Amino acid sequence: MKIKFFLILSLLLVSIYIHYRVNKSFIEQTVLLFEFNSYQQTLPLDIVNEFNTDFPNITTTALPLKMMKARYFMRDSLVEDAIQLLKKSQDDNPNLGISDYEIGKYLYNEKKYDSAYLYLKKAAGKLPRNDMFSRLYFLDLAKLKKEKELDSAFMEIKNFYIIDQWKDYLFTKLEVNPESKQDLFSLLEEAKKNIANGNQLRTLESILTVGYENLNELSQIVTQAEVMYEREFFNESATLHLLASNLDPSEYVHYENAALSYYRGNNFDEAERFFRYVLSNFSTSLNGKSEFYLGMLLYEKKKKEEACKFWNISLKKGFDTSKRLIDTFCLE
Repeated sequence: MKIKFFLILSLLLVSIYIHYRVNKSFIEQTVLLFEFNSYQQTLPLDIVNEFNTDFPNITTTALPLKMMKARYFMRDSLVEDAIQLLKKSQDDNPNLGISDYEIGKYLYNEKKYDSAYLYLKKAAGKLPRNDMFSRLYFLDLAKLKKEKELDSAFMEIKNFYIIDQWKDYLFTKLEVNPESKQDLFSLLEEAKKNIANGNQLRTLESILTVGYENLNELSQIVTQAEVMYEREFFNESATLHLLASNLDPSEYVHYENAALSYYRGNNFDEAERFFRYVLSNFSTSLNGKSEFYLGMLLYEKKKKEEACKFWNISLKKGFDTSKRLIDTFCLE
């Protein structure tokens, strides 16, 4: 009888301990996921370092917790510790590719393009629909002058008809080979037939119609803005996107990207101003992205009710990432 009692007691204690660890991890994950989704890294490293990453080892959205922690080590220039965590996190969810991307991004920013190539190619292969992964992979291929691989990499994802990936490829292709303009015309026509919001193709059509040589300034500005963003020079990226908007004022993405760059650079006032400008002037063309990030910004400004309003609008427009924030912060 005593043995049975102690066995039941042991199982009960183990169950309580597991429940405690999972519940504590969920609280920690909520903070980490909020910062991850809002492109912020404001938590002090000593606090993040206390977070458990072994049990459970992934978030409720399947992101490896070691990868989430590594971002803060990288922020504080503890590169070796960050890389070690990122490599360990690959075992926690090997199909995600985000750890490969983070290592590749660091190497790319260090101008170690050959080393970055190995990681960025793996990341893009694991999540081919992720335009963030493919964008940096394309940029790295451009640095390495791998035009044929750039073409083949795009051919593997082109039929997803993800507008940002098409834009990234066409800009990068023109950078690598300005003489490819005629070949890209047929691609643009294919995109116009298969991508619902043709307004987003206006910049590309202008470049190809007027001529890359005559609009070289615009394409270079947009490409450089993307590079600055990837290197986390966010205010510089915002300035370049606004310069692009002066040359091509009918394309809302320039303003949206400027707002997002200001947001990541913690210039909240300018970010809010341009997010609201986009919503006021291009509302019929939007997919919920601007509403999502404006909501994030407002939440950080302690304007929870207004943040929830924009997240709900974003969700109605099909931007599914908003749902988790609504469930976490708006249903209390």
